[in-house]
Amino acid sequence: MVAATLRIAAFVCSMTVLSAAAQVLPPDWGEDLDWFEAAAELGNAEAQYRLGLFLEQGIKREPDPGEARRWYTRAAKQDHGPAQFRLATLLQSGKGGPIDAEAAANWYRAAADKGMAPAQYNLAIMLERGLGVPEAPAEAAEYYEAAARNGIGAAAANLGLMYLDGRGVEADRVMALAWLTLAVEAETPGAAEARDALIADLGEGERNQVAERVKALKGDS
Repeated sequence: MVAATLRIAAFVCSMTVLSAAAQVLPPDWGEDLDWFEAAAELGNAEAQYRLGLFLEQGIKREPDPGEARRWYTRAAKQDHGPAQFRLATLLQSGKGGPIDAEAAANWYRAAADKGMAPAQYNLAIMLERGLGVPEAPAEAAEYYEAAARNGIGAAAANLGLMYLDGRGVEADRVMALAWLTLAVEAETPGAAEARDALIADLGEGERNQVAERVKALKGDS
């Protein structure tokens, strides 16, 4: 029962962050689209990125994900991290053009290595599951940890699963519970059920170690 509960938690956590990542602009965004178009044509990466957001989400004009891809690509090639992330999501989903999982993973990596937590998380999923890249569980665990330390609760949950299974990291049920505890604190859907199932399966000695592990992961003195 523990493994089944945790696998469900992993799926729910993954879908939660991937869908939440799409919410990038408020509905009352009030900038001047003409200004962004002019600046984007002159090569300003930030303007190219913001124009891509307008076009992707249909702000001040009809949505045009294909054009959004084009502008994100121009900004991404200038090493603009948020544009790299948005471009990766379009390539991964097939919005505005064909699906290209390999290119998506490459752009996620570029954004992830700039410290963008959602990109770290999405790249970790691709590395863990071999989506567009060779399966690399150890590297996936590293990116999950980076994302978790940057506040992505679902990354903490999925890292906990990896510690439980000994996939990409040395099996450690106490560390698994510590990361799941942090996922619960971040209000990650499914994490509480996963944590409770694991607690029921641990011995008293293991459970007694968890508080110190959580404290250490948080960097508390």
